[in-house]
Amino acid sequence: MSIDLKNTTFIIPLRVDTGDRLRNVVLSTAFLLNKFDTNVIIKEVDSERRFEAYCLPIIKRLADTTNLNHIFEVETRTDDAFHRTKVLTDMVMESTTDIVVNYDTDILLPIRSYTSAVEMLTCDKCNYDVIYPYRFGKRGERKVKLDFTVRTQEDMNNFENYPEVKRFTSSYDPDSFENYFYYPHQQGEGWAEYGMVQFFDRKVYMNGFLENEGFIAYAPEDVERHYRWKTLGYNIGRVDNYAYHLEHERTQNSWFHNPHMQRNNELWEQLKVLNKEQLTEYYQQQDYIKERLTLS
Repeated sequence: MSIDLKNTTFIIPLRVDTGDRLRNVVLSTAFLLNKFDTNVIIKEVDSERRFEAYCLPIIKRLADTTNLNHIFEVETRTDDAFHRTKVLTDMVMESTTDIVVNYDTDILLPIRSYTSAVEMLTCDKCNYDVIYPYRFGKRGERKVKLDFTVRTQEDMNNFENYPEVKRFTSSYDPDSFENYFYYPHQQGEGWAEYGMVQFFDRKVYMNGFLENEGFIAYAPEDVERHYRWKTLGYNIGRVDNYAYHLEHERTQNSWFHNPHMQRNNELWEQLKVLNKEQLTEYYQQQDYIKERLTLS
């Protein structure tokens, strides 16, 4: 029986740029739809509808997709950069639930972490605005190595026959992923800070100026977002557990060789010295914020 998270929408920004990404978005989406009675929005920005052509048919074999909303937008940029922050804000505006989850395609959590994060946001006495469902530091992330990728039609046809897929989409809880660590025990533990996944009160997300669309592709937007909310006085909580990161091939949109990286870092250097009043003034002057909040 699915766990009731009807008050929650998982928003997943997507570009299917590698076979690993295809595999991971299928696994994570099917996992969410199987485990929870919830809402999932996937916005894909690309030159073609890869999710609809390659991912969705597999997900439909693995899960009920009634509550999955796939939005496609043709990429108009000429530099192949995935404007993730803009895509996230698009989906926040599209969502209607009280809770919104900024959810990377490559992340899974223990079942209890999902429900704990929602409980912390809805608890009258807790007064949390944002929840990071994992520990800070080296005991916050565990890297998961999967022994297959998806590159051919045969791979897609046989997807649900892989042992890992059966584990992820059955009653299996990611809290027992030890056999899939990249490295033995502690060496497989990554350093977790502010990325991967966050649970928000939607109204707070909007009042806190959504995503900074000045950051393009791989960027320190996760760090800036946390700094901004803390500076604005929001109550931030954490769940005492791991997030499980499904490892994947790195492209310019997911690593430091992003051609926009220098500009992204310069923007972060500019923002990290601002106080509450200065941050508020900065964001109120951004055209994309004016447009978004006017539409809301």
